[in-house]
Amino acid sequence: MSASGVMARDFGATLLRWARRPWVWVVIVVLLVASTFLALRFAPVFRVEHIDVLGNSQVSADEVLSAAQVSDSTPLLDLPVDEIESRIESLDAVAGARVVRDWPDSVKIVVRERRPVGYVQTVNGVGLVGSDGSIYRELEEAPNDLPELPALAAGPAGVGDSYQAGADETDSAVFDVAGSLPRSLQRPVDTITADSARTVLLTFGDGVVVEWGSPGSGDEKSTVVEALRKRPGWGTSFTVVDVTAPEAPAFR
Repeated sequence: MSASGVMARDFGATLLRWARRPWVWVVIVVLLVASTFLALRFAPVFRVEHIDVLGNSQVSADEVLSAAQVSDSTPLLDLPVDEIESRIESLDAVAGARVVRDWPDSVKIVVRERRPVGYVQTVNGVGLVGSDGSIYRELEEAPNDLPELPALAAGPAGVGDSYQAGADETDSAVFDVAGSLPRSLQRPVDTITADSARTVLLTFGDGVVVEWGSPGSGDEKSTVVEALRKRPGWGTSFTVVDVTAPEAPAFR
């Protein structure tokens, strides 16, 4: 056998002996993990270059980015995801936020906003009421695409307060009906009122009054009202619609 063959055989035997030692594999794994960590931590290619904001409509992307406080060129591995999410969730219209590392150099911020169901007169003006019951944003003037809800029997509320917490049974019924309305009915309804939890009324901008009754069967009642709004005579030959029993609506 040639000298090169002997050397190759000896080298192979040496590798085999080393491979049979468990600690050798431990060292190899540790080195691989360490090198990967160092690459992710210090390599320029793994630093923040792009931030995408998704799911926002009530707050601008600039507002979200300002709250997030993510510096350019921050290593993705060092991104304090929980802290960033908390900062974004401090925005009044944001109910939740999720920050996702999008390797190698991007971040996605997915915003879940509060869904407004109406507005209420507050101690300082007008406040949006979210589907979670919070009065979460103050406006200079009343929106023209949301219904006005009754002032709370418990007294004036302000931004940061809970509409539900100060609501009596009647107010709660109004809130439940407001939350059940699809966007197509939120826009044309001017006010939602009630004398009791079973006598909720929707007053439309064109003067039509819908006797909604109790909060139950919201989907069925909405479907009936939307269909009737398309019928000739809405607001002319009939101005009162009774959907308390949605399977047998009446109008006059």
